[in-house]
Amino acid sequence: MDAPTCRPEELVSDVAERVADEWQICVVTNDSDVVLGLLGHAALRSGRAGPAEDAMTGGPRTIRPSARRDAIAKRMRDQNLTRIVVTHSDGVLTGVLRREDL
Repeated sequence: MDAPTCRPEELVSDVAERVADEWQICVVTNDSDVVLGLLGHAALRSGRAGPAEDAMTGGPRTIRPSARRDAIAKRMRDQNLTRIVVTHSDGVLTGVLRREDL
């Protein structure tokens, strides 16, 4: 399943309506699919009506598709992450890896 994405100008309330509970996040991307930020669970459930760009956390932690599984698992444990965004070196989104996927 692909991670949910949204554009910076989308209303948080609209994004929250379409994001599945199992994800509890939404990756904010531009028209070229470059990652700009992340809407976390708190932002999505806030009832906020403003644009995603005002509620997102910029510069989310990312990894490259070539990263080794053991290194990813260690990083996620060490940083207490349940999910991590996967991008190419140019910032283009390839997906989101969940801890349970490892």
